[in-house]
Amino acid sequence: MIKVVGHTNPDTDSICSALVAAEWLKAARDMEAVAMAQGEVTSETAFILKEAGVEAPAIVGNVAGEKVWLVDFTDLSQAPEGLSEAEIVGIVDHHRLGDITTVNPLEAWIWPVGCSCTILFNLFRMENIEITRPQAVLMLGAIVSDTVAFRSPTCTDKDRTAAKALAEIAGLDLCEFADQLLRVKTNLDGLSVTSLVDRDLKKYPFEEESLVVGQIEIASFEQVEDKIDELQAELTKRCAEDGLKLAALMVTNISTSTTRLLYQGEWSERLAEHAQAAGVLVMEDTMSRKKQAWPWLQTVLAS
Repeated sequence: MIKVVGHTNPDTDSICSALVAAEWLKAARDMEAVAMAQGEVTSETAFILKEAGVEAPAIVGNVAGEKVWLVDFTDLSQAPEGLSEAEIVGIVDHHRLGDITTVNPLEAWIWPVGCSCTILFNLFRMENIEITRPQAVLMLGAIVSDTVAFRSPTCTDKDRTAAKALAEIAGLDLCEFADQLLRVKTNLDGLSVTSLVDRDLKKYPFEEESLVVGQIEIASFEQVEDKIDELQAELTKRCAEDGLKLAALMVTNISTSTTRLLYQGEWSERLAEHAQAAGVLVMEDTMSRKKQAWPWLQTVLAS
């Protein structure tokens, strides 16, 4: 049995691509596969799962000795426990190539597109496999989420083409579905400060040390104005507890494409010249961690 799993603190693409990839492996490769997750689903992902009529994946444990297919990541820091003792048989991802290595040859599909589910859509088409409505909803939801309804600079023509085709299969109005999804995506009601930081938190190795960069997407900065001090305190706590040199959180206003980067840790001094206030800097025209914020951070931290 192949366990198909995405990164820690799973976002919508990580969950949906695991579910769809497991079905693709069964249909295209005649392999037994099951989708797993490295955490509970967000309210946004739950909305998509409900529309698709699909249950959330079970939480994965130690994968040592297992056969594993990775989706939406290739960084060891984002992997499940025991991956170094597992056999990685395949990858579907749309990020930079990370530090994962394998003993045996594997099947890998890594494309510079806005969403892993865009790759999976094309794999279904390449293998002439029919896409069911539940699969179409899952892939469509992931694409809309990851590209922020096609506003993100990571969005490509392949993402737009896939979304249009998937909306037709799912019987959904693309604009209406995207509007509904963004309303759920930017709703922070009832979420604790801890859950906001964890919502889409990724760990990266840098200069033989570790740092984390998270992201929350909002419709207005007014949604978080009363939470800034608590968020900063939580970032400080993560640095102390997890031995991090930097803990950062992108607070991204999808209406204005502006990100306020909150940050704490020993390496904060490296960002000081760019700050508008202690532990805060503003990044105009910035929505993507993968394509904009993280590359910029690497450059500044290394200088």
